[in-house]
Amino acid sequence: MCTEEEKVWEKNSGQIPVETRQQADDSVEDIERIRYRKRKLRRIVALKKKEFSSFALDEMSRRITERILELDVYRDAGTVFAYMALPGEVQTRGFIEQCLKDGKRVALPRVEGRNMRFYGIDLLSVSSKQNFRDRNQESEESRRIEEDSAKESLSELHVPRAEDDGMNNLVPGAMGILEPDPERCPLMDDMEDALVIMPGVAFDRELNRIGYGGGYYDRYLRKHTLHKTLAAAYDFQIFDEVPHEECDIRPQYMLTESMIFKGYMRPGSAGAVKR
Repeated sequence: MCTEEEKVWEKNSGQIPVETRQQADDSVEDIERIRYRKRKLRRIVALKKKEFSSFALDEMSRRITERILELDVYRDAGTVFAYMALPGEVQTRGFIEQCLKDGKRVALPRVEGRNMRFYGIDLLSVSSKQNFRDRNQESEESRRIEEDSAKESLSELHVPRAEDDGMNNLVPGAMGILEPDPERCPLMDDMEDALVIMPGVAFDRELNRIGYGGGYYDRYLRKHTLHKTLAAAYDFQIFDEVPHEECDIRPQYMLTESMIFKGYMRPGSAGAVKR
């Protein structure tokens, strides 16, 4: 998502020609249309998730994790920047535990204002109950995502508290997502060659991505350009085309339970291979 600072239009009639002002107005209208389509797709995906049982989503998450672990881009990575999944997302706890068991350095994001930073965690931070999500909260989460997606904000999302899940060194963040405790976890932003696992709501075959509207990964990856990036998604999150803006960052790889997409963070085609 582009921020207001990134889409500034000066429309002072005394300084800018009428033609230029009209172009600016048209561009703003185009952006609003794109963002409306993004909100609509978020609602569609929230409804699609309700068609699957918790067991089915867990099984798909397990398969996706297995497939990520087979990739060379994972095997070659010394550091992995992952994330704690929301209910209904591709679940990441088992993946994070395996990364640590494989001897990789692992960091999770922490939101600080409008930006995001990554802090290192250890195995004790995530070794807890094996259930990927609380079943009752999953239903509530799907309802909230559907109702609040038009706000393009994660401010209303909620996940289980760290103490409820038996975790160490992870605390609820500003948006309710479990994040590393900065007083107990080392900052790892200086690691510029990590494999970044990107969450998302919807994707297309050109690797365009729709997030939750906060723009955190877009801003982070514009500043940290050397990381390799991989998005994990369910098959039902893949569309023929999703709306996107120029400042949206695409992952270099995207993997579902049955497909692999490979591309780059620049205009160009991406292929999908079913396996």
